[in-house]
Amino acid sequence: MTQQRLYAGVDGGATKTWAVVGDETGRLLGFGVGGPANYHVVGLEPALRSATTALAAAVAVATGTPPSSAAPPALSILTRAAFYLAGDDSREDHGTIGEALGRALPAGLARQWDNDCWAALRGGTEKTWGAVCIGGSGTNSAAIGPDGRRAILRGLGWESGNPGGSSDIARQAMIQAFRMDEGMRSRTHLHGAILEALDLPDYDAVVREHAGGGLAFAYLIMAVVTPLVFRLADEGDEAAQEVLIEMGRYMGEQTGAVLVRSGIEGLEADVVLAGSAYRGRSPLLIDSLTLSLHRFAPRARPRLPRHHPVVGAYLLALEGSGVTVGADSYANLERTAPGLLPEPGTTIADG
Repeated sequence: MTQQRLYAGVDGGATKTWAVVGDETGRLLGFGVGGPANYHVVGLEPALRSATTALAAAVAVATGTPPSSAAPPALSILTRAAFYLAGDDSREDHGTIGEALGRALPAGLARQWDNDCWAALRGGTEKTWGAVCIGGSGTNSAAIGPDGRRAILRGLGWESGNPGGSSDIARQAMIQAFRMDEGMRSRTHLHGAILEALDLPDYDAVVREHAGGGLAFAYLIMAVVTPLVFRLADEGDEAAQEVLIEMGRYMGEQTGAVLVRSGIEGLEADVVLAGSAYRGRSPLLIDSLTLSLHRFAPRARPRLPRHHPVVGAYLLALEGSGVTVGADSYANLERTAPGLLPEPGTTIADG
């Protein structure tokens, strides 16, 4: 009896890692979760542990074996594994991650790896070309044309000219709140609402918490302040609205730039808006992004993703092995993803 051929996709970001395992027909069979996988944030070995932990868990579910039995040697059951990780931003990053994967995985396991943007794009649309604008904890944009021509940002956020995502939405809101507290601009509800959300008495306390809390406090601000900005913007707070409009403009400009660089600015390209930042209550982020994007690429079509990025990683693993992904594959995905994976966001009205 011929052994079933299994393929894996891994999507690793700054806060979590997901993995799926499926067969060559598009049937998803296993799902696993790990911790952060951006090695610039958590370090190389922790990032690799997150990726292999998620992958081992997905293999265990797919094969019906205990998770402890799906340690790296058991991963050899896979035909191919595709790793799409935040932090794979440069040639040096790519080499570093590739060497680490070589140490962590069975020698005979076929593998591919790249920036997580490509998985988000592939999972977001049935087309094999188009663009993506990540709106997670951070942001990045990438595009690929029908001819395979690719463009991607350097992905370093503020430092490389592309701020955006939840962390920078929160950061800009905090900047505006401090400016209000110092008397540089008129106070809006944002000023007091941030203190209330953080359960702090004043902005001196915010400074103290920031000095002593490090990365943990930064993540708390992102988790608490970002949804607050969307809610207040929806309620008419001018400062909160300005933050979303500014971040949307930056994110639209960066995505328009990669569309131009990949030569598809004149086509009806899907632009996948992947990440939790697009699901806030106010539509202003997407509105502003779309306006800026259309100055570069007037026929581009922003859309929320059809599938999670981890599904895109799996599809890229199939295609990397020469498997054709067609209508039957998508039908199998639609049938097996519900119940195995959380539903991708379909609106921006919640939050």
